[in-house]
Formats: sequence, C-alpha cells, structure tokens
Amino acid sequence: MNFHIDWNEWFVVICSVIAMLIFFLIRKHFNWITIVIIWMFNVGFVATIDYGLAATPFEFYYCGDNVSYEPITAIAHIFMYTPFSFMFLFLYDEWHLRDKKNRKRLVLYFIGWGAFSVFFEWLNVLNGFMTYTGWKLYYSFPMYLLAAFILLKVYHFIEHNSPLQKKA
Repeated sequence: MNFHIDWNEWFVVICSVIAMLIFFLIRKHFNWITIVIIWMFNVGFVATIDYGLAATPFEFYYCGDNVSYEPITAIAHIFMYTPFSFMFLFLYDEWHLRDKKNRKRLVLYFIGWGAFSVFFEWLNVLNGFMTYTGWKLYYSFPMYLLAAFILLKVYHFIEHNSPLQKKA
C-alpha cells in the first residue's frame, strides 16, 4: 500500500472534524440505541456501496491516492459521512416532515439533500479524495435519493421498535 498524507487526506480530516462537531451539537436529539444502530448501518451501507462500485468488475472510482484501499477511506465512512445522516434525520424531525400534510416539503427536502450530497461529492472530487474512472457526478443524485429513503425507513423502524422510544 502506497499511502502518504497530502491535501486530500487533510480535506477528509477537516470535513470529518466539522461533521463531528455538528453531530455533537445534535446528538442529544437521538437516544443511544438509535445512534449506535444508525452509525453501524450507515458505515456498513456506505462502505458496501462504495466498495461495490469501486471494486472489480465496475471500478467506477477510487478514494484517496491509490486504486487500492486506503485508511482515509474508512475515516471518511466513519467520521465524515455518518454525521451527515444524523443531520438529515435531525432536520427531518425538527421540521416535522413525517406529517402527511408536509409531503411536498418532504419531496423538496429530499431533493435539497440530494443536491447538497452531489455538491459535497463534487468537493471531494475537486479536492482529490475521489477520482472517477467511469462514474459521472450526475449518477450520484438518484443514488443519494435512494440512500436517504432507505435511511429514513431504517430510522422509522428503530423509532418504532426501540425500547427507549418516548411514548406520547
């Protein structure tokens, strides 16, 4: 493994620190069971999708400086991407988007997060953390919408089945 620290690693570290600071501000919104399950789910889900698209036979992109696995990729999966999931869920709850009367706002919310995610991915490409070898940025938008939908379903499942869930 030819691993060295240059700007793209620093970019991931800086973004991870910012994301974790935001997470620490909103973490009390979630019970510990939700945090653990969402964290584990998100790391596993993102890693599976990333490695699936980056590995043979697809090889659509790679993260870091090499086509082989780098430790900075794990740091991104654990500390950079996962806090964004909690931000997504926190604002979803704060803006009461689960109410049926807010379906249009929920659609706009998904589109907004999809756009933000594509923008953030573009920043990752621009800063050298991701290198496309066949992937196109516009492929990512529907993937992010699908991922947000799955995350929301997992969150609802946890809330519905958690023994720590507040009963109204």
